[in-house]
Amino acid sequence: MLFLTILFSITPAKAAFSSFVIPGSGDLLMGDKNRGICFMAAEAVLWLTYFDSKAEEEKKDNISRNFAAIYASANLNRDDDNYFNTMEDFLTNIDYNELVKEEARRLYPDTLDAVLMQSRIESRREYIEENSYTGSDAWEWSSKELEDNYRAIRKEKRSLGQRATNMVGLAVANRVVSLFTTYFFGRRVSLEFKDNEVEMGFHF
Repeated sequence: MLFLTILFSITPAKAAFSSFVIPGSGDLLMGDKNRGICFMAAEAVLWLTYFDSKAEEEKKDNISRNFAAIYASANLNRDDDNYFNTMEDFLTNIDYNELVKEEARRLYPDTLDAVLMQSRIESRREYIEENSYTGSDAWEWSSKELEDNYRAIRKEKRSLGQRATNMVGLAVANRVVSLFTTYFFGRRVSLEFKDNEVEMGFHF
């Protein structure tokens, strides 16, 4: 006996939206179990990799900061990455501050106009004060080798952060691919055998 059902509630559009929210779920709704499971498994792997990468990134960040505090007297109370990133390229804060002074002179060059020159000198001073590291923010690597080791740890940290970002991008791509796959390739007609009956469903 053939039992015919027209399934208006599960449309390809609705299934595609479901796949966008949870990749593979729309395929499961339309009876494509294998494809649905593949998309769900891919999503799970992507997010597991994301959270693992973020956790490892945080560990590397803490390791690098403690390393800098021990071997270069860095200020652990600094929360901004720029401070710790700058330490990768300068043996001391004095070296970095010299670069800041050069940038200040480039941004506010000398002029023969006395009034304007005085204004630029003040602008230089403000720029140097805002961008220099002094006092408790001072650092000094005892050797180039230690600085190189520190840079390597920071590089690993950034690599892990980039991997986490890539996982988010792939998760978005997984949703988009799942959406279009469900909508364009999802089964419009499904057959299900139950005892002596065949149930046929049409999805519109």
